[in-house]
Amino acid sequence: MEKRLAINIKILLEKIGLTNIDITINRSWARLIISLEGFTSKEDITQKIISVVANNVAGITSLSPVTRISSDMEEIKKTALTLAKKNMQPGSSFAVRARRIGNHNYTSQDLERLVGEVLFESLAKKLNLTVNLTKPDYTLSIEVKDEVAFIFDEKISGIGGLPQGTHGTIYSILRGSVEDAIAGFLLSKRGANVIPIAFTLKNTKEFSNSSALDKQLEIFNFMQPKKQFSYFEVDFTKIIDEIKLERLQCTTCDQLCIKITEQILENKTIDGITLGNSPEAILDRIPESSKKQLKPIYYPMISLKSQQIENPFQKNFKSEFCLNKCPGFENQKKKEIKPPSTAEFEQIVANANFSLIKPDKS
Repeated sequence: MEKRLAINIKILLEKIGLTNIDITINRSWARLIISLEGFTSKEDITQKIISVVANNVAGITSLSPVTRISSDMEEIKKTALTLAKKNMQPGSSFAVRARRIGNHNYTSQDLERLVGEVLFESLAKKLNLTVNLTKPDYTLSIEVKDEVAFIFDEKISGIGGLPQGTHGTIYSILRGSVEDAIAGFLLSKRGANVIPIAFTLKNTKEFSNSSALDKQLEIFNFMQPKKQFSYFEVDFTKIIDEIKLERLQCTTCDQLCIKITEQILENKTIDGITLGNSPEAILDRIPESSKKQLKPIYYPMISLKSQQIENPFQKNFKSEFCLNKCPGFENQKKKEIKPPSTAEFEQIVANANFSLIKPDKS
């Protein structure tokens, strides 16, 4: 599991132009250590790495920029004081947390007490500091392993979950809605290698989802644990033209997208298909299952709202077409609209145009 996670991080960093990054595994403390030895502008690179890894690599609870020094007590005290001077706020409370592996002439409790004394004696009066071991405003952490010590005072939350690529391959249907994208994200977070299938509306004056899909695919590129990002693109414009907007309903759209996905993946080994629906939409329809497809179809958004889920699609992102301006969303409530016949379905699916896309890495 740790090796897969380290590989995923390396692949992602290569995608943003950072190569030859050294990553070591510390199994005793469930740590992955990313070394920036040999890099200049380490602070800028550190922030770049933290931002992209925290938002796109599953299997990580938190990330911390650390200072690596020797396990010498005096060096630990000096480094801790320098870091605290930089980041402690006036009037705040603080605590020192330490843990240790190896043979040293001090215990973990000694570390906390001695470093805490240095901080208090040097900064308490100047910054009006207090000690709070239960719920401090500022926590300085020290981890010592043999001859090496790591000191840090910041924790950035990751997305958690399981490393991508450890639990099969899922194909994620994308039609421009946030719900579809989050559904794929949730399966990625559960360890799946998610390959998008983008149903793209182009060359139409009335509707388009190209902008939303481009943003979604950029994020799925970062989440996909492969050096060469790949996805399938389906000509959705042709499908809409054949079925006609006035007859389109959400249920019909789901059925078509699933059946076309089945056709694309006919000879491939997969572990499931996913697509998203808002709670408001799902109340008026039954999720489609397929007689041909033996693999599961996942609707992870079936009882959730997108606002309830921390996800990389929250900022500066709006749905396009699907669940937004699509007439099918309103048509779903119109019982007088008859869905396409089995023969019509089969013809539309047979005539669908799709292609495997492998964008240029540059």
